[in-house]
Amino acid sequence: NTNIVIGCFDKRRLCFHERFETNQRSASLEYGEIFRETFALYGISASEIEGGILSSVVPSVTDTVRLAAERFTGARFLVVGPGIKTGLKLAVDHPAQQGSDLVVAAVAAVHDYPVPQILIDMGTATTVSVIDENSAFIGKMILPGVMVSLDALSSRAAQLPRISLDPPKKLIGSNTVDSMK
Repeated sequence: NTNIVIGCFDKRRLCFHERFETNQRSASLEYGEIFRETFALYGISASEIEGGILSSVVPSVTDTVRLAAERFTGARFLVVGPGIKTGLKLAVDHPAQQGSDLVVAAVAAVHDYPVPQILIDMGTATTVSVIDENSAFIGKMILPGVMVSLDALSSRAAQLPRISLDPPKKLIGSNTVDSMK
């Protein structure tokens, strides 16, 4: 939603992990330039990339980002969406309506950790996904994200200020700002 997160792996080793702002008006050339700068920063040549996976919950940028990645690397990128085989059982009423971000997070979690699981992702929205003992995705909750909640509090509560999320000086809030953090 708010950010695009990219990562590059060499087998199971994470080479880098970066994020940049989602801009629905950017062209594939602009996203390609971001990819070029990011890979150059880490000393990785585009020709080293053998393929990729794209999970997007912003349909208006999905094809633009895929095209940019494919042009930049010369590799094919798989787009996660309804009907793609991930190995994860979606035991919910409307499997095609599950966000691809939640699906890929669940696939990775089941691969790396024992089940059952509860996955919490704190981004633009806070999502809580549940994986049962059979490795099936059985449901989720979608709640306002931390910044959305802070913006709502500070704009609607007359005495609560707009704050940054820098760590508080004390674990237990002794003033309003520390308590909000």
